[in-house]
This record gives sequence, structure tokens and C-alpha cells, in this order.
Amino acid sequence: MAQPEALQVKPRKRRVGKVGGDSAGSPLTAHPSMRAEEASDLAGLLHALADPTRLQMVSLLAEHPGEVCVCDITRSFALDQSTISHHLRLLREAGVIACVRHGVWAYYFFHAGALEPIKQLLKQLERLEMPR
Repeated sequence: MAQPEALQVKPRKRRVGKVGGDSAGSPLTAHPSMRAEEASDLAGLLHALADPTRLQMVSLLAEHPGEVCVCDITRSFALDQSTISHHLRLLREAGVIACVRHGVWAYYFFHAGALEPIKQLLKQLERLEMPR
């Protein structure tokens, strides 16, 4: 059996004074503008939304003002009831949706303002992306 060919690694050139390179003689003074706690909270929110089924659920609830019965949500997806409950729980824990009970049924609704932190992050990144 033939030996695998060794990887050829090209050494990285040091670029002094250019974007992404080292600056001559000055220590790095860049700091993240977002606090660790804020980043953690935002990552949790983004993680809750980072699933196609959960995005569809949020869309369904946002498009229907008021409360939507869990039975209607379950009927809208080709998934087991336990899977639907799991997704709803993750969205609820992230604060994207809320739930109230009327008798034996749970009714879900989109939590107004839940996506505001994501909107603010995107606005901030968009401003940073603009040419200076």
C-alpha cells in the first residue's frame, strides 16, 4: 500500500501595516464590543431559531395574531407530537414564544419583541460593513 503524500504547507507571510496583518511595534488593542453574557444570550436565541421546523413554527405563530392551539400546530407538521412539543419547549425557553393553558389545551403565541436583540445585532453589523 502506497504511503499518503505529505501535505505541503506554505508559510504565511507577515503583512505589516495592512488589514489583517501585524502592526509594527504596537500591541493589539482591539476588544469585542459585545460582552460575554450578551453574546451567550444572543447565541441561545440564535440556536433556538437555527432549525427549519422551529423557524416554520415561529413564522406560523407570528402570522396568526392571538393564540394558536397546540393541536393546530401539530396538525401543520408531519412530525410526532413529542417532537412538536420538544421544538415548542426550546422556543419557549428561549423566550421567542409563550404559552397559556385553557382547560386541557395549550395555546401558543409569538412573544412580541423576542427577536429585537437579533435585529439590533444585524443593524450593528450592517453599520460596520458600510465603507468608511
